[in-house]
Parts: sequence; structure tokens; C-alpha cells
Amino acid sequence: MQKTGFHETNPMKTNLHYLVEAKYWRREVPNVHDKFSVGLPTEADIAETNTTFKNVSPILGREAAFNHYFSILDVLYDGLGKQFTTDAQARIDLQNYLDSGNAIELGNTNKFKSSPDFDKAIEVYMVIENPLKETEEKFLIHGIRYLDYPDRLDGGIEESLQGLIKEYKTYQQNGYEVKNNAEALNLEEVGGEKVNIIKTPFNWQKLILDYNGYDLCDVW
Repeated sequence: MQKTGFHETNPMKTNLHYLVEAKYWRREVPNVHDKFSVGLPTEADIAETNTTFKNVSPILGREAAFNHYFSILDVLYDGLGKQFTTDAQARIDLQNYLDSGNAIELGNTNKFKSSPDFDKAIEVYMVIENPLKETEEKFLIHGIRYLDYPDRLDGGIEESLQGLIKEYKTYQQNGYEVKNNAEALNLEEVGGEKVNIIKTPFNWQKLILDYNGYDLCDVW
């Protein structure tokens, strides 16, 4: 995969780049709560990478980041002996690498899980640079992460929508090209408003249909 060039300094523009973070289990690990299990998970069982993509044209850096993201998914699917079909299915299939099975369920009425896997994910971030303060701020725009309850709305999906709205506004404010990747979303059916984003593999229209009539605007 080709790595792209670095941003040229322009004090009139907001410099941004992309980051792909991945942390997942290399193999099926023992259930530490099973008294018959032999051995414990170790750091050697975890794959962890952080790869940065910078380009004078941010949309090209973004494309390179998503190409890298999908290359990771391809490797994981090879391990499953399957092929990637849809983002929605990948969120189920890849739990094999994200969920060690070592969560403990707590609570009575409102149940929740305590798990060592909340940090397991393959995610794409937009990173806004502030060279004057020498700081960076990152925003999740897409990813697949460990799901404690697969039948509940993944908080990462909500977080990524916030990041995508921020990303589109940043592109517009700085005159960055989005090519033909813009997507208009009408979130009024779920308590939100009409927004524009840059496309990702996530099917936002299906989410709007699935949650029609529910008020999700507190998050968005």
C-alpha cells in the first residue's frame, strides 16, 4: 500500500490527517473463568497497530486509510475462512477477534458487562492538527469494536456519526475536495436533523429505518 505525502503548511487552513488504530486477539484465548482452562491470555496474543495517513489532499489520505482498514479486515476474514460481505455482517463475524469471552455480567434490572475487551477495535479516525499549540484532536469516523450486547445500538456508531459531521464541516470550512463522496442524511425520523457527511461503509439509511420513531438526537 502506498503511503502518501505530508501536508504543506498553510496557516489559513486546518491541517488534518487520518489514523487507523487496531487492537484485537490474534487467536482464540482461554476463558479465565473456566476452571478447566489451561494458560492465560498474554500480550503476545494481542495484535496492536497505529498507522497514520497524511496527504496534501485530505480526501486521498482518507482513501488510503480506508484501504488499510479493509486490508486488516481481509486478513482477519482469511483467518475465519470467509469473505467480507457487508459492514453489518463484519460487526458480527469479527467478534471472534474482539471478544475473548471473558466478560462478567453485572447488575440486576439494568444489566451490564465488565470485560477486558472494551479496548478491542479496528477504527478509522480523522485527526485535526493544531501546529500552534502542538496538539492534535482525533474524531472517530468509522470502525468495528467489541460489542458487549450485539442486540443493542453500538455506541461507536453514534460516536462515528458525530465525527463524520465534524469531518464534513471541516472540509467545507477549508475548501477541501470531497470528490463524489458526499452523502446527505435526513435524521429527522430519529430525532435529528438533515446533515451531510463523507461516505463510509456504514449503511446510515438502514439505521434510520431500523430506529424510525426513536429519539437518538441526544447523542447526535
